[in-house]
Order: sequence, then structure tokens, then C-alpha cells
Amino acid sequence: MTNKKNKGFLKAFAILATMFSFNANAAFIDIDFTIDGNTWDNPFTVQNNSSAGLDITQFALDLRPNSDNFLCFDEAVNSCHTSGGLNFKSVGSDDVGFLSYSVVDAVGGIDAGDFLSVAFNGFSSGESFSWLIDVDDNPDGSVFGNDLIGSLFYVEMSDGITYQGVIEAIAGNDDAGQMILKGVSATTIANAITSVPEPSSIMLFGGLLLALTRIKRKSII
Repeated sequence: MTNKKNKGFLKAFAILATMFSFNANAAFIDIDFTIDGNTWDNPFTVQNNSSAGLDITQFALDLRPNSDNFLCFDEAVNSCHTSGGLNFKSVGSDDVGFLSYSVVDAVGGIDAGDFLSVAFNGFSSGESFSWLIDVDDNPDGSVFGNDLIGSLFYVEMSDGITYQGVIEAIAGNDDAGQMILKGVSATTIANAITSVPEPSSIMLFGGLLLALTRIKRKSII
């Protein structure tokens, strides 16, 4: 009986390995993204902890899943509320090759800038990037990191793969949020802007990993 379970585990592992055989580095993606406190005066930070040789080429923060709270990026140059705003501004050194950013009104959300993307050339493993930008809600209240829970995060790596995560709570830190990677995204950042986000369908990758864990656990028992 144990042999059958082990064969089942090996078969599932083979399926997963086949899916990602085009790039072995896919298993070593680790991106840390946090926002702690008020988004007006506390920076967002992304840390690239991936395996050596994998750079971040672009990432995006998608507020559309929080459309019920009318969350939007409120810049002075492109304000979504009457309270004014804070333009995008990088914080600290520029050793990650920051190239450009854009805030757009993506499909399927509110009628305001709710999709931020940032591009790089040389955002290597072990490096981090911090920036300021105001996020507002309806009414014009302060937005903290925990208010972003449920928002989506996309990251494109130099291996050509786009990964997707969800902003979740941080235990013991009531006003913060952190990104938890869920797997390979079904779309690129460019395509995500013109498609309605579906957080519940974040690829088969996460499901296969869960299946592998369960099969392995049963085989041990």
C-alpha cells in the first residue's frame, strides 16, 4: 500500500516538474513586499530574495479587489480625491535600476487609478526598493497597510515568468500588510491591466503543491 502512495507522490511530482521544466529557477522565487502603517508617510518596500541570477524586471500592485472601499492611488498630478495627493517617489538609494512607473485605471475596477506598475533594469537578488505614494479610500480617510489586504501583487522576473501574490495580514501588526506568493500568474502585468482579476484562480501551481503536501503526508502516515 505504501508503494502505491509513493508512486502517486512521484507521479504528481513528475507532473509539476514537467510544468516547470522550461526553467528550474521557478522553484526559487522569493519576494518580500510589505506596507506598515499609514500609506501617506510610510514607504512600501519590495525585497528580492530569489535565487542568484534572477532579477525583478517589473512588479505591480493591483487595488481592484478592494474596489468596494474605493481604494485608489492618489497622486497630486493625477488625484482621485479632492484631498490632494502624494506623487510616486523612490526612497533611498537607486541601486536597483529603477526605470519608470505608471498608475492607470485598469479594467474592472473603479473609475480611478487603481493599478501601479514599476519597471527596473538590474533589481537583483538581495536588493530592496522602497517608495512613497498616497493611497486613498472613500471617504477621504487614511489608508493603512491592513486596508490593502486582498489586493493583488504581480512580479515579473528575468526568467520571463510572471508570479502572483495576495496582500495578507501580518500577525501581531494590526496596521500592516504583506504579500504572500501564491504561484505563477495566468497573465502578464500588461495583460492584467485589461483583464478582470480573479484571485481565486491563481494557477494550478498552488493546487499542485498542496496536493503534493497531502500525498506526502499520507505516505508518511
